[in-house]
Amino acid sequence: MPSTTSSIAASDRIPLLQKIMFSAGGTMDYVATGLSTSVLWMPYFNIGLGIDTALLGLILMILRGWDAFVDPVMGNFSDNARTRWGRRRPFMAVGAVLTAAIFPFIWRVPTGVGETEQALYLIVIGMIFFTCFSSWSMPYFGLQLELTPNYDERTRLTGWMTFCGKFTGLMGGWVLAVLTTSHWFANPATGKSDIVYAIRTCSWFIAGFILIAGLLPPIFVKERYYETETKHQAKDPFLQSIWESMHCGPLWLLIGISFFLVLGSAFSGVLGQYMNIYFVNQGKLSNAFMIAGWASSAMFVTGILTIPFWIWMGERFDKKILVAVLLTGSMLGHLLNFFCLRPDAPYLQLIPAVFSSMAVSAVWLFLPSMKADVADYDEMTTSRRREGALNAFYSWFIKAATTCAAGAGGIAIHLSGFSATRVEQPPEVLYRMKILYLALPFILWSVTLIFIRYYPLNRQRMAKIRQELEVRRGKM
Repeated sequence: MPSTTSSIAASDRIPLLQKIMFSAGGTMDYVATGLSTSVLWMPYFNIGLGIDTALLGLILMILRGWDAFVDPVMGNFSDNARTRWGRRRPFMAVGAVLTAAIFPFIWRVPTGVGETEQALYLIVIGMIFFTCFSSWSMPYFGLQLELTPNYDERTRLTGWMTFCGKFTGLMGGWVLAVLTTSHWFANPATGKSDIVYAIRTCSWFIAGFILIAGLLPPIFVKERYYETETKHQAKDPFLQSIWESMHCGPLWLLIGISFFLVLGSAFSGVLGQYMNIYFVNQGKLSNAFMIAGWASSAMFVTGILTIPFWIWMGERFDKKILVAVLLTGSMLGHLLNFFCLRPDAPYLQLIPAVFSSMAVSAVWLFLPSMKADVADYDEMTTSRRREGALNAFYSWFIKAATTCAAGAGGIAIHLSGFSATRVEQPPEVLYRMKILYLALPFILWSVTLIFIRYYPLNRQRMAKIRQELEVRRGKM
């Protein structure tokens, strides 16, 4: 459990129950989308159902593109909502129910039909799913930006979010190992492990988790700014909202930081999964997924133990400096895969996995806190709280990053010569895949460091902005 010692005014602190429930609720984000698209997607549809990786990558690009299109609309709806329950909570409650209801049907793609029909099914059901999810996620992340006006309390909140996220990350690392080795998910018709049957069965449990986690924030968390500020402010027209977000300089720099960091991490995840299965374990799924589980455990332990340290550091240094430190450590660790991807020593992969947890910490611990700082800067220039619009605009580019990585990752796997019909891939295919796996994330993360260099909102600047805002409209 993260804790530090720092002088944060009692009026700036988020009540502990709200902090825990908000953070626990945030695990829905990973379980609903990250787990599905990063962990389950390719093994289920490619290895299980035999759908081509390039087609699956294209479908993911379409779905994440649709998700990115819907986000600004939902963010603007949330900013402009005026209800007796607030402007975020009603959307979140409805969104959690609908997202959970649709989730199992993603994994019920018709069999016995052609790839074109299967692709159309995935596109249609996926667009419905991401629309429902956006109605939860945009208000959720908008709410995060308005829970406290304090520079350090924002990092403490994201510390709790990171703490809870580590548990779902651990679950994501082990889920395929459990599904492919446990008799609970064996196909009753054959008595053998069947990844298609296992994921379809497990999808009902995941849907239940989505429902419970998604309802925690709207039930337990209050909207700090609603009664005193945002309830009375003028509504923000959609096009004006987009225009104002486009002219927020610090937001663009934060987008640049996040875009290339997430893009590199997503590439690493897509290609790394196939390297583990086919380069290190020669197509033995159960062995590969077991190692992935232990890698997630190593990341979990490392991440949990270092959260208090990084929060302590965050209260003494600027956030962007720590993001640069974490990312540099992750880049160096990623290069260790050159030595640690060895079929004769498969568990050496755990060493770079520990370093990769540093990039995850940067994404979860400091970048969301920096978004809240940008919201204060935006209020100073627009005289309105526009958390939903800002987060949606930011989210558009982050989802574009994951979309590009999913599509390009699938295409890269296809162009390497990989074929799901072969259990063991030819050496030249694996060599090409390894080069892409090592080089692409490192190059993309290097671009991230350039954006970090020019990001302007440090501790001193934010203290001045808060002072100016409180003179203008009082304390919140």
